[in-house]
Amino acid sequence: MPRLEISEFLDYLRAFNKKDYDKQHAFYADNIQLIVPDPAIGTLKGSKGIMDHYGPVHANADEFVIPISVMSDRGKVFLQMESYFKYLNKAKGVHDIDVVPGDIIKITTCALYDLDEQNKMTLIRCYLGSAEKLGQVDLKEVIRDSEGRASPDLRLYNY
Repeated sequence: MPRLEISEFLDYLRAFNKKDYDKQHAFYADNIQLIVPDPAIGTLKGSKGIMDHYGPVHANADEFVIPISVMSDRGKVFLQMESYFKYLNKAKGVHDIDVVPGDIIKITTCALYDLDEQNKMTLIRCYLGSAEKLGQVDLKEVIRDSEGRASPDLRLYNY
């Protein structure tokens, strides 16, 4: 039965947060599909489809995924997360929210990851809880607040 240890999954999130795309995409099967919680975007197919979406997003914003809860069992990984996008430029942010440099948007999401027999991710389904423009707030403070709701072994930053 496929299984990804939580410590391995946290390595994946660290790579995502650091924009280490080679390491991040090493967790993906060739046929990876990512369903983002925005109907205007739909399903991203393959590493190229994921990069074509996230490349422009990450050109305008630094993204920080904060795991709140992670469970891995029977070929699936479940992630409850709070993600922060800190914008570098004036732009149309995620979910079409207008932002200026320094603005932060918080996204609350759950995701379910399907694994193949090689423990590679084949399908990621993201479910939006909420999207909120926080404005010009202290990034470390909001990350600290999110990590305060997570188990200590899931904390990636420990601010």
